[in-house]
Amino acid sequence: MLSGYHTAGLLQHDIVVAIEELARLGYRSVAVRPRQGMLAISDAWFGQQLLRIADATARNELQLVLDLDSHFMHSPWESRGPSLSAEEPEEVLAARNWVETWLGLAAESAASLITFSSGIANSHGNEIDSAALTRLASELDHLVRVATKHEVKIALRPRHGDTIATVAQFERLQQWLETEQLGLAADIGEMLQGHEIPLADRLDRNRASLSCVYLCDRLAGQVEDQPIGKGDVAHGRLIASLCEMQFDGPLIVRIESHSQLGLNLAEQAIGIFDE
Repeated sequence: MLSGYHTAGLLQHDIVVAIEELARLGYRSVAVRPRQGMLAISDAWFGQQLLRIADATARNELQLVLDLDSHFMHSPWESRGPSLSAEEPEEVLAARNWVETWLGLAAESAASLITFSSGIANSHGNEIDSAALTRLASELDHLVRVATKHEVKIALRPRHGDTIATVAQFERLQQWLETEQLGLAADIGEMLQGHEIPLADRLDRNRASLSCVYLCDRLAGQVEDQPIGKGDVAHGRLIASLCEMQFDGPLIVRIESHSQLGLNLAEQAIGIFDE
């Protein structure tokens, strides 16, 4: 597997400097999430920023992952962007265009993988809205075709409260898809929130689709990321299980909301890959 770190935990750093330091620490992949003021398409200096990131990852032989689950990118008042499974065609089109645009940019920057969530749609209890699934599957089939043309992989990240909120729901979604090329970006934090225990067993069931794992630490009953080793996740056991299933994709450590601790957390976290 490729040891990775998410720059969402390094918001107070220049992103290219952070990428250089992550490479020196021994990471082999890096996840970047667009945000306002830094890698926002509307920024006048966007092209230069993307070029600097592409150059830094290429020079340091890092695999670049683009995480499109950003906040306030489409509205200063709404955290979430448009949904691929929305009832309104205009919103679905906006969500599709967002991903398609980044697929083209991923090809330009030699990013190997794009991850994103399905977006929110109507649901009834624990049952998935079948109409939303039909809409979502149609959009995902289209995006897989576009991704194939760009030679970029895409992976869906199940997210609490979304149409696809759990890995189990991702499994069900596959029955609606025409393609088998859609990847799974499993998020350990979201799996814990969805009570998908044991983690390793659920991941093993989906090894054929598993494209990326976002690894975090959490305290029981909480949804905030903790520095690695400060929560209740048995990282060593999980990594050993991924090795047993011969997972060769990026395993990306994500520690959000602790940017003031900077690269110290990345330095501490790299040790879990050697245990």
